[in-house]
Amino acid sequence: MSMRRFRFRLERVLRYRETREQIALRALQEVVQQRLQLQAEIDAVLQQMRALASSATEPTEWLQRERVLEAYATRLQRLRDTLPLLLEQEAHAREVYLQTRHEREALTRLRQRAYEHYQLELQRALQNALDEAVVYAHQRRLSEDSATGTGD
Repeated sequence: MSMRRFRFRLERVLRYRETREQIALRALQEVVQQRLQLQAEIDAVLQQMRALASSATEPTEWLQRERVLEAYATRLQRLRDTLPLLLEQEAHAREVYLQTRHEREALTRLRQRAYEHYQLELQRALQNALDEAVVYAHQRRLSEDSATGTGD
């Protein structure tokens, strides 16, 4: 009895979808990293602004401090303007990733069902081969018994 190996007919499609899922996941991770970095920069600028605003300065340094605070405020605004764009990119990347994962999972379930069906066929074929072997052995014994004349 020689049974063919399990072969999923959509294996190449499954591999392709796995690759697409991995690429989408990396893209999502990249955008999340960029957003986290941007948020850390915003926090750092805010902290610098607070530290400068609360520092005791001489009246002669007030103008300089105001200029530095203004520069920080401009930088902070640029960073904050970038945040919604990154959040939008992140939402899109997450959507793409979830879609590719869903497509891959659907094919993985299909492959699993095909493998289970293959296993059932294999069990049936094995059972048939065993049944045939038992019948053959029994017939052989009967013919040997009748040839020797020692019937039971």
